[in-house]
Order: sequence, then C-alpha cells, then structure tokens
Amino acid sequence: MSIPVVADADVLFSATTRGLFIYLDYQGLIALHWSPLILDEVSRALVETGRKKTRAQARENEARMNGALPNAMVATKDVQAQFKAVESAVRSAKDMHVAACAYHLVATNAYPNSAPVTLVSRNIKDFRKDALAKLGIALQKADDFLDALCASHPTEVGAAFQQFRLDIAIQPEPEVLLKRLERDGLVKTAKRLFDL
Repeated sequence: MSIPVVADADVLFSATTRGLFIYLDYQGLIALHWSPLILDEVSRALVETGRKKTRAQARENEARMNGALPNAMVATKDVQAQFKAVESAVRSAKDMHVAACAYHLVATNAYPNSAPVTLVSRNIKDFRKDALAKLGIALQKADDFLDALCASHPTEVGAAFQQFRLDIAIQPEPEVLLKRLERDGLVKTAKRLFDL
C-alpha cells in the first residue's frame, strides 16, 4: 500500500529530488501530495535563486508537476480549512500551510487503513513533531524517509530510480544522478541506492 506523503517546498525545490519522489509515486510506493501554496513557494524559490529565469518558467514547472501527478493536488480551500487544527504543530505561521495540507489527508480519511501521512521536510525544526504525531502525521527528514524506504523496498526503489534516470532526456549515468542526490542532502539515500 502506498505511503501518503506531503512534501515541503524545500524537498520539491531540487529537480533531482523532486523527480525521484515523483517516480516513487509512479512505482506505487508513495502517494505524493502538494498544494498550490507549496508549489507557489517552490516557484518563488526557483526564481529567487536563478534556477528559473522568470515566474512564467517556474509556473511551467508547476504545470509539469501537476501533469505528472494529477491526483497530487490538495486545493487551497481544503488546506486553509485545516489551519486552526494544526496551529499548535508549527513553530511559525509560514509553515502552517504544509502541516495543514498533510492534515487534510488525515481529516478527510483519504487513506483509510494506511500508515500515517508522512510530512517530509528538510527543516523539521519548523514543526513540532509530537504535536503532528498526535494529529496522525509522521514528520521526517527527506533523507531519513527515503533511506528507510530503500531499506524496506530495495527492488521497487531501485526500479523507480532506474526509470527516472532513463526518462531524463540525456540519460545520465547512475553515478551522476547519485551525486546530485548527495548535493541535495540525500547522502544516506544515495549511498543505499549505490549499494543496490
């Protein structure tokens, strides 16, 4: 059964990490979710850092993500409806929309009989882990989450990584993609994938 996952903007920022998460969804290991608020945060960061030259290019990136996973989107109104419920689980109001996106999946019982919804972020200090757990949300760093997924489902994760690599136009060697994951902070994950 797929693990429901909400990825914070800092996880979706890097193309390589974002691609791996999308292909893990394709493989059926996770059910990846985001909201317009999360995607807007990604787009702003891509433009501010120069990875995308214009806001229009960043919006095209959003459209490709939504095209890749048409069921990933959690509507803004649904996220906003959960702000009060998650208020005590975040350390800053700027992070409330991410926790609220995850809690929407819990509150609507979107994944009955499944593992808790996992909120994956690079900055777990922005959230209160115990408070999220009480709401049915497991908070994890991206590297820890992916490393554990590799350990429990090595064949499936390896297949997702391979398909992702082959679908990139230039089909980089596995080592090139692993180096990119390392640069993204996915050190344990890259090592485990290398050992597969």
